[in-house]
Amino acid sequence: MTPALLTASVVFLLVFGGLFYGYLYLEEKYWRSVLARRFYGETREAEDMISRLRAPWLRAAQVLGRTAMPAESASVILLRDRLSYAGFRDPEAVAVLYGIRLGLMLLFGTLYLVAALLAGHLRYQDAAMVFLPLAAGYFFPTILLNMRIRSRQAQIFRELPDALDLVLICLEAGLSFDAALFRVSRELANVSPVLAGEFSQYFLEIQSGLPRKTVLTHLAERNGVESLTTVVGVLLQSIRFGTNIADSLRVHIQSMRTQRRQLAEEAGAKMSTRLTFPMVLLILPALFIVILGPAILNVYEKIKGGL
Repeated sequence: MTPALLTASVVFLLVFGGLFYGYLYLEEKYWRSVLARRFYGETREAEDMISRLRAPWLRAAQVLGRTAMPAESASVILLRDRLSYAGFRDPEAVAVLYGIRLGLMLLFGTLYLVAALLAGHLRYQDAAMVFLPLAAGYFFPTILLNMRIRSRQAQIFRELPDALDLVLICLEAGLSFDAALFRVSRELANVSPVLAGEFSQYFLEIQSGLPRKTVLTHLAERNGVESLTTVVGVLLQSIRFGTNIADSLRVHIQSMRTQRRQLAEEAGAKMSTRLTFPMVLLILPALFIVILGPAILNVYEKIKGGL
């Protein structure tokens, strides 16, 4: 086994083992925090217990992120909003993200230097290339964050009409709007956990005494989904003018389903264009070889026989 292959294998095992151990550790701490909240509720004892149960690397990321995080600025506010869109609403989420960025940057740079040193290729030219893994480690969490935001918003857009159908059924059965959202959040806990969590948060804010207009505005702002923002606008307009919420929701649900169907038709129409490149690059060369291969061999044999 060559030194380069041995180094790559050792690095792969170290990274895979560290990630797997981190996953198991976080899973255990998560369920312990859930049990702490169930036992103590939203009290000071629960917060103290949860802070003690947090993973050591998470606390280290918070400390590292606080040292690197800039002062309160527009970029930090924008990043906090994007973390909220992804479902990370802890007050220390921005600091943790900055800490993870710096930690991965240092980790990738160190692994590159160690691999280059063990392989015997640590020269000035190779040392200059360390900026590539540094940049990869710094921007990798942002890429994952953007992917999570898109996935979460797409899930909300896809499941919102069905959830609003259940809300409409509850309203027609005689429940109030707040009670309907609470009932739907319980029914959708396993099917659509994202929307169920948002509706539960709405009900908790209503129970805390906030006005319905403020709570609905919070629901739209913390998710950044256009369809959900439109639904909130329809509800606020119904509340303002005293119209029937069920009738407004029924009309809007139909328009949302029409929009969802149109997007699906658009994606289907684009599929033929997207298949052009795989066909040209992969399918047509193989087809040409199968069709023209025997003819070329036949011509070659005749030319060779004639010579």
